[in-house]
Amino acid sequence: MSEITIIKEKDLVRNIIIEKLEEKLPEHTWRAFDSVEFNKLDQSTVQSELIIIDLNAKINITDTIERFLQRNIRVAVWATDLDNHLLRELFRFGLHGYFYNGMELSELVFATKSMLNDQQYIHPKLSTILLDDYVKLTRKQAVRPMGVLTDQEWKVLEELGKGRNNDSIAKQLFISTRTVNNHVSSILKKLHVSDRTNAVIVAVKNNWITL
Repeated sequence: MSEITIIKEKDLVRNIIIEKLEEKLPEHTWRAFDSVEFNKLDQSTVQSELIIIDLNAKINITDTIERFLQRNIRVAVWATDLDNHLLRELFRFGLHGYFYNGMELSELVFATKSMLNDQQYIHPKLSTILLDDYVKLTRKQAVRPMGVLTDQEWKVLEELGKGRNNDSIAKQLFISTRTVNNHVSSILKKLHVSDRTNAVIVAVKNNWITL
C-alpha cells in the first residue's frame, strides 16, 4: 500500500477526482491539502510515496519540490496552462509526472501506476513543449549506451526524432513499413514509454540522440 498526496485547492473537481481514484485504486491511501493546509503542515512529516502538486497552488512550488526530491519522494505536477513558464523550469527537474488539466480518469489511473513503478508520465499535450526545451539544452554529441537498442532501432529512433512518420522512415532506411512498426513497438517497450514522442524525450534527455 502506498500513500499519495495531492496539493490542490478545494473545489468540486478535486473532490470528484479523489473519490474516483479511491474507487479505482483502493489499495492506496489518498490525502489532499489545499494551500492553507499545506503551508501550515510540517512537511517533514509527509511520508507519501507520491506527491501531486497543482501548479496553481499558492505555495512555494520550486522549494517544495526540491525538499521532496531530496527525500527521494516521487513528485508530479499538474498544469492547467500550456504557457506556464514554471512548467518549463520544472521539466528540468526530471519529475515522475507532468499532468495536464482535463485528464480522463483512465489516464490518471495509468499515470499513477506508472509513477509508482518509477516510470515517468508526460501528458501528450505537454510533450511537444517539453521536448522543444530539451532540444535547446542538448545540442551536443550523442552518447549511446550498449545493449539498450539494436543498431537498426537506434536509426529508427533518430528518424522519430526528426518527426518522420513510419512510411517516411521506411523509405529513408530502405525497409518495409511493417518492419518500422515492429521496431517502434520494440523501442517503446525497451524504453518503458507509451508513445513515440516520449521515446524521443527519453532519448534526448539522456543524450542518446541529438536533434
